[in-house]
Amino acid sequence: MTGEARPLLQLRAVSADYRLQGGWQRVLRDISLDIDAGESVGLVGESGSGKSTLASLVLGERRGDRRIVSGSVLFDGIDLFDANRSVVQRLRGARLAFVPQNCGASLTPTMHVAALFEETLRRHRPGLSRLALRAAIVALLSDVRLADPAAAMARYPHQFSGGQQQRIALALALSCGPDLLVLDEPTTGLDPIIRRQIIGLLKELCRARGVAMLFVSHDLETVAELCSRMAVMHAGEIVEVGTTAAIFSAARHEYTQALIDALPRLDRPPGGHVGADTALRKVV
Repeated sequence: MTGEARPLLQLRAVSADYRLQGGWQRVLRDISLDIDAGESVGLVGESGSGKSTLASLVLGERRGDRRIVSGSVLFDGIDLFDANRSVVQRLRGARLAFVPQNCGASLTPTMHVAALFEETLRRHRPGLSRLALRAAIVALLSDVRLADPAAAMARYPHQFSGGQQQRIALALALSCGPDLLVLDEPTTGLDPIIRRQIIGLLKELCRARGVAMLFVSHDLETVAELCSRMAVMHAGEIVEVGTTAAIFSAARHEYTQALIDALPRLDRPPGGHVGADTALRKVV
């Protein structure tokens, strides 16, 4: 509408299939979702609900065993599946960035940390001198609170703990100043203290830099801490969208309510059902 800013990300009635056993199977059905510049949105649902597939489409990933049947994925007005591949490749890493669940596997094991950053920065910021490149890497590693960043540059991914690898992956994703950060279960497998540290870093860095976030997770409590709005997926469909506070206080869909009821509470024995108030207190 006239006078209103266009959403940074627009998914419009997206349906997609995967090729399975010689045929096509529908995995996403009529998905529509907007994310504004600087907004944090959680995408929640159980395993197999379609969250990771949707995140992959948001990144413009094209696969031979997958097809978009209908709809569009628009990033800043650019249709990621109609645009030339070279256009999408330039966007990814520069304006669209990704933090995966298993950072240890995603960081090339034969490249030391400095080389990982140099590869990305030289591709998207080719004008940097060698001195400026080194300074940028040290600053990025400092921003994610990695101890002794200058020394860390010469080390390899396997020489870091899981939490440290996650920090490096986050710094790498933020290295070119993206507009949208897509994170797929980035705190899974981390101990509670490290998890809280990573969540705190995400909040701080994304807000300070004005980076929008699509946070994919099955963990509603983490989404409640991190995201202002959330979309709930079930069986390839988005069944509910709203502010995180509104959904936790008055979920409209029975599947959403079941997810909320499964949250643990300290004032109930293990296995007891819960309400929304525990997680809601972290939102408001």
